[in-house]
Amino acid sequence: MSSDASAFTWRRIRDSLDAYSPQSLASRLREALAPLRTGSIHTSRLKQAQNVVKDLLQAELGPWYVESGLPLGNEMLGGYCWCHSFFNQNPPHRTWDVDENIQLMLDALERIRSFLYALDGVYQASRRQLEAAADDKALRAKALAEGLVRTVDLTAETTSCEETWYQIAQDAMTWCIEAMGLPLSEATLEQLDTAFVFTSWIAPPPEALREAAARVAEGAV
Repeated sequence: MSSDASAFTWRRIRDSLDAYSPQSLASRLREALAPLRTGSIHTSRLKQAQNVVKDLLQAELGPWYVESGLPLGNEMLGGYCWCHSFFNQNPPHRTWDVDENIQLMLDALERIRSFLYALDGVYQASRRQLEAAADDKALRAKALAEGLVRTVDLTAETTSCEETWYQIAQDAMTWCIEAMGLPLSEATLEQLDTAFVFTSWIAPPPEALREAAARVAEGAV
């Protein structure tokens, strides 16, 4: 990830969270899925409708959806799978009802948005700690390190460390540094890529996580 590509991503994501209107989206989804209210629903019709919905979400939702790397159906966060959730729930919960399927999508989107709001809470608290440290480099590094640790802990808890969950954690740490008003230099981004050792299904050992966060923070502040 280059510094140009990552610059101000979190600002765009955060600024778009409050603009989301589930009621408005539900209305658009009802229009898009209206053809499924009549006739038999075959696989070909479902695939076509699925593509329409994906395009609609990309067009209607803001950076919190488009730029976060957390689209509906990402399987690490939100609890929604296009293969098993979109008009294809496992019995006995399977339903062909359009409105019920729309609600499943809205619920999953809200779980994604709630995670991003939770991250914002971590970032704001860490920024206050950083600002309180003033020009004390050691305290500033400590504030950032603690923010990175809390970011990873929150991500691990929310994703249950599903396969490749750490991809979300890596993005979230990048956003953390940006949200704290610190520069995202190439050196800092490289450290983020190399200092942390993550594994699917397992949260990093606390001591190793703290040590990695401290190394990154020392160079970033």
